[in-house]
Amino acid sequence: MHTRKEMTMSHLILGVNGSPHPAGATAKLLNAVLEGARFAGGETEVLHLYDLRINPTEGLYSINPNLETVANMPDDDMKALYKKIQRAAGIVFATPNYWALMSGPMKTFIDRLTPLENEYKLTGKIAAFIAVSKENQGGTEFAAISMLIPIVQMGFIIPPFSVLWYPSDAQQAQGTKETCWAFNDAPFVGRNMVKLAERIADMKWFS
Repeated sequence: MHTRKEMTMSHLILGVNGSPHPAGATAKLLNAVLEGARFAGGETEVLHLYDLRINPTEGLYSINPNLETVANMPDDDMKALYKKIQRAAGIVFATPNYWALMSGPMKTFIDRLTPLENEYKLTGKIAAFIAVSKENQGGTEFAAISMLIPIVQMGFIIPPFSVLWYPSDAQQAQGTKETCWAFNDAPFVGRNMVKLAERIADMKWFS
């Protein structure tokens, strides 16, 4: 008989770091979310997009939607990740704010989720979003929203308080990152992702 902890350990939460800095502010906030997921009994893993070779979409959907399948994708690192993404209960999308939008590698990663969305294999997965600005010149919320809109359309579920952004002035005004609201909320977001995954594990979305 499975214990509660054994059951929740099957809930994989993937962290996707769209920053070129594996130990930067984006990664730190991402790790805070994943720490909360682990506390709730979840399994976690981080993907550093700048370490991966993910080619841009070839636009097969525009030619014929039936061609937009995993089998027809380029033989790159993304194709090797599709099974892991399908197994994951949730994904945390984390990006630096580049001109009020997500980073280029994050945009390519989201574009390359289209084959899974096209086959309804993302429906009911859980998502959270992180956008970080170093200079705080505005647009951090837009960077988060630029990720959120396509992911919602792909069928992901967004738990409460799961859109986090981190302007640098909050850190400067309040002293340390631990006092910033985003870092305070991050562990709870991770915990809630695992708790929600437990509750909807047997949900049949098309029945």
